[in-house]
Amino acid sequence: MSYKSDIEIAREAQKKPIQEIGAKIGISDSDLLPYGHD
Repeated sequence: MSYKSDIEIAREAQKKPIQEIGAKIGISDSDLLPYGHD
């Protein structure tokens, strides 16, 4: 049985905008300082 490497797992991840994640846990857009798009 072969396990995936960290980079393989990261490349398969479905990224979401940080604003969407923040909204789910109650953090407003004005309190976020995003670095990049996701």
